[in-house]
Amino acid sequence: MIWLKVFAVLIVGLISGITNEVNGSDHIIVETENVKNDGRENRELGVQYRLACPGLSECVSLRECPQILPEATKRCYNSDRSLFCGVNQNYEPYVCCPTYSSPTYATDDTTSNFDKSSGSCGRSLVQGSSYKKLGAYPFAARIGFKNINTGHLAYPCTGSIISKRVILTAGHCALAKADGHRLSSVRIGEFDSTKDPDCAESGFCAPSAINHAVSHVVVHPDYVNGQYHHDIALLILRTPINYTVAAQPICLQRDRTNLVVGKRATIIGWGKISLSTVRSPEMQYMDVPLASWDQCLRVYSASGALDSQKSIEGQWMCAGGEGRDVCQGFGGAPLLITESGITSQIGIMSFGSENCGGIRVPSVYTSIANFYNWIQENIPIE
Repeated sequence: MIWLKVFAVLIVGLISGITNEVNGSDHIIVETENVKNDGRENRELGVQYRLACPGLSECVSLRECPQILPEATKRCYNSDRSLFCGVNQNYEPYVCCPTYSSPTYATDDTTSNFDKSSGSCGRSLVQGSSYKKLGAYPFAARIGFKNINTGHLAYPCTGSIISKRVILTAGHCALAKADGHRLSSVRIGEFDSTKDPDCAESGFCAPSAINHAVSHVVVHPDYVNGQYHHDIALLILRTPINYTVAAQPICLQRDRTNLVVGKRATIIGWGKISLSTVRSPEMQYMDVPLASWDQCLRVYSASGALDSQKSIEGQWMCAGGEGRDVCQGFGGAPLLITESGITSQIGIMSFGSENCGGIRVPSVYTSIANFYNWIQENIPIE
């Protein structure tokens, strides 16, 4: 596995440091040639060295303990070698794997895990408040449409990861009917579309991005194609996502508490921004202020975009208007806030103006709080 080898390069120095501190410590060097075969199909073969683990854990290859990967990645990045206990001849890491169910390392999904009180969402594995590159916002996914004639994939929309098999996006993205294209897959774990795998300047790399086929789509029943009310959908993937430094689930904001006018929020995705003449291959982010709904009414009421017999109060949010904004390619993208180290999604990019980025020209987002219960009720049971 490519990602495992890349990860091993990062920690081999840490593991080497462990051997220099073994004498006088709680760790005991295990001579692997004398270890009896216990039914694990000779997994010790090829091990350069392996250390005993304390407590209710055992030293095994990281590939045998995938549930510990997020925690191991985080500790590795912070130069914490406490989980690592050895390495084999291919420089694949060995870790102290819990032999019991540990909430610290658990990554199992339930339908309520997108609530920030669960503690299992909205966290980046990369530390640093000013860091905005690979791994800073691991919550976004690219929605792919395949050309039925050439097989070429295009990614005109963005979504957010809310569980291992569910992507949240806009209804207009899920039901897009571009000529000769059809909804095909969701690309998970990408930061820069020109690189695979993505690597940060500081030296760590993410696993290669993976395209997950879409099993089926759940669109809000009151959404009408070509309009924007109830502009929300769930994409159900055929296979579960493996959470990594570049792919993590986002929390969802269940109410509008503290979402006051002027509060800063961040939109992330791949597309063109008003400040640039070209579309960057890297994930983009932009901080925008929450605006009053009256400001959006002044901009869009004459266009008819807000008119619908099924339109309901509170379904939209207004953000932007500072003279800069995100433009093409950000449909379905998440609008985020971060508080106390936890990132929550408060909106889904629905539509904007042709005068993208104009002064006092905000964009319109589907409100997560308004559709929180609908999302929870429509996530399939794993």
